[in-house]
Amino acid sequence: MASGAASHLTVEWGGEPNDTGWPAMRPTDRCDGENPMTGSACVNGHHKGYHRDVSGAEWLDDE
Repeated sequence: MASGAASHLTVEWGGEPNDTGWPAMRPTDRCDGENPMTGSACVNGHHKGYHRDVSGAEWLDDE
């Protein structure tokens, strides 16, 4: 890979990782998803697709 080129696997975060390893996000950037099994909040921020909580559990919204 050329120097300075981004890998297609690279994820760009808008903030520094917090103690969970996920970036700290401004409240307006937070996802309002909630794990239906545990009630835990999604830590992915504004996104499409699977939600993820601090334990690493993933889920999709029921529609």
